[in-house]
This record gives sequence, structure tokens and C-alpha cells, in this order.
Amino acid sequence: MIVSNTTPLSNFLHLERMDILRQLFREIHIPFAVQEEIEAYFYENPQWQRCIDEGFIRVHRTDSSFLLNRQFHFLHKGEAEALSLCLDRQAALCLLDDKDARIIARLHHINITGTLGILIEAKRKGVLSAVQPFMDTLRKGHSFWISEKMYRHVLRLADEIKM
Repeated sequence: MIVSNTTPLSNFLHLERMDILRQLFREIHIPFAVQEEIEAYFYENPQWQRCIDEGFIRVHRTDSSFLLNRQFHFLHKGEAEALSLCLDRQAALCLLDDKDARIIARLHHINITGTLGILIEAKRKGVLSAVQPFMDTLRKGHSFWISEKMYRHVLRLADEIKM
């Protein structure tokens, strides 16, 4: 089971490239809070609607009030519910970008990757020919902050620049 928080999904919606996620994952599971966050901006987006209608995105209610209230109280609701869903369903992977949420995921032994990791994997699998244009678009037009160090690191991992 693959679970996602809001940011990776919204990044691929901004890029208009949900097809990348579809080529890498059979389906993605999200908690109700993530659906609410996405639909606040993308409710009428045809790519989002198609993902929901075709069952690629599957929505779940979480029932981890103890975890949500005690351990994840400082995270956004979508992040907390995504991590709870991962723990409840023993997810194989969580798509997650937020630094604090990633720290909590690691503490709970949840496997994670984020937008940049997805782009690297897409290139490795031949879905993309380059990751740099996507990073540039996210940086310039969609408020996705990537440090210069991370930017260069991702390009090295994607074999787009040499050491």
C-alpha cells in the first residue's frame, strides 16, 4: 500500500503530470484530510477528478485518535492522518515532503519518499528523460523550496550533472 500526504500530489497536479504517479504506482491511498486539502485547490481539476473517479486515488477515514492527538499534534492534519494511515495499514511507502513529518515517519519506521525521490525514480524507470525541468518549474512557479545543495544532489542522483 502506498499512502500520500498532500504536497507530493499537489506538486504533480501543478506540473499537470499525474501520469508520472500512475506509471510508478498501481494506486495511492490518502486519508480524508488530504482529500480535503487537495480539493480546496484542485476540486475542478480534470486530472484529480479522473484519479478519484477511476480509483487510482483511494480515500480512507482514519481512526487513530490517540496518535493524532498525542504524537502528531504539531503536524498539519493531512500529515498526521497520512502517518496514522501508514501505521494502521502497515503501508509499504509514504509520499511525504514535510521535514517534521519525515522525522516522525522515520521514528516509526515508515518508508518514505517525496516529490524529488519520485522524480528520480521516474527517470530511473524511463518514465522521464530528465528531472531538472520539473524541479525548475516547481521552484519557480509553485513555491516548492529546494536548497541549492539539494538541487545539485538530486541532479547528481539523476545523472544529470557530474560530481
